[in-house]
Amino acid sequence: MALYIFLFFAVVFASVFSALFGLAGGTMILAVLSWTLGIKNAVPLHSAVQFVGNVARLGVYYKLVVWKIVGYFIILTLPGAYLGGLCIDFLSEKWLELSVGIFILLTIFMPKPSFKNGIRYEVFALLGFLGSFLGMIVAVSGPFIASFFILNNIKKEEMIATKSVCQGITQIAKLIIFASVVHFSFDKFWFLLLILSLAAIIGTLIGRYLIEKISENVYNTLNNWLLGSIASLMILGALSKIIN
Repeated sequence: MALYIFLFFAVVFASVFSALFGLAGGTMILAVLSWTLGIKNAVPLHSAVQFVGNVARLGVYYKLVVWKIVGYFIILTLPGAYLGGLCIDFLSEKWLELSVGIFILLTIFMPKPSFKNGIRYEVFALLGFLGSFLGMIVAVSGPFIASFFILNNIKKEEMIATKSVCQGITQIAKLIIFASVVHFSFDKFWFLLLILSLAAIIGTLIGRYLIEKISENVYNTLNNWLLGSIASLMILGALSKIIN
C-alpha cells in the first residue's frame, strides 16, 4: 500500500509537468516505475499510464488541437512501433539515447531556420515513425517529439494539445506491440494501472489550471530549459553506460 501511495503522488506530480509542457512527466514516471518495478515492467506500464495522461490532456485542450499535424503524424506510427518492437533485442539503447539527447540540444541551441508557416506537415509523418520506433526502445520519446514542435509557429496550449494527441497515438501503437509482439501481461497490474490512471487525470487538471498563469515568453524560456536539462541528463546517462 505504501508503494501504491508513493507511485500515486509521483504520477500526479509528473502529470502536472506533462500538462504544462508536454514533456518531463513521462521521464519522471519511467524513472519511478523503473526504480520500483524494474525496467522490463516499467516500459510497458509507462506507455499505459502515458496513454491515459494524453487522453486526459486531450480532454482539457481538445479545442486547440492542430488536426492537420495529427493527420500526418498518425500515418507511420504503427509501422514504427512494430519495427521498434522487433529491434528491442538488437539495437543499443544507450547509443540511441545518446543520439536523441544530442539531437534535442541541437534543436534548442543551433540557429533555427525561418519557417513563416512552420515546418512542412510532411515532416510530422516521419516524426510519427521515429517517435514510435524510439519509444519502443528508449521508452521516453516525448522530448524528441517536442524538439520538432519548437521549430513550428504554435502557441503553448496548441502545442500541448496537438502533442498530446500525437503522443497518445504513439502510445496506442506501442501498447498494441507490447501486447501482441512482446506479449506483456498488462492484466497482472490492473489495480496499479487504475490508481496511476487516476493520478494522471488529477495531475492533468492541475497543470491545465497553472498554464493559464504563464505568459508565452516565459513559457518558451522554461520549455527550452526543461528540454535542455532532459537532453543533458539523457546524454550523461548514456555516456555513463557506454563508459562502464
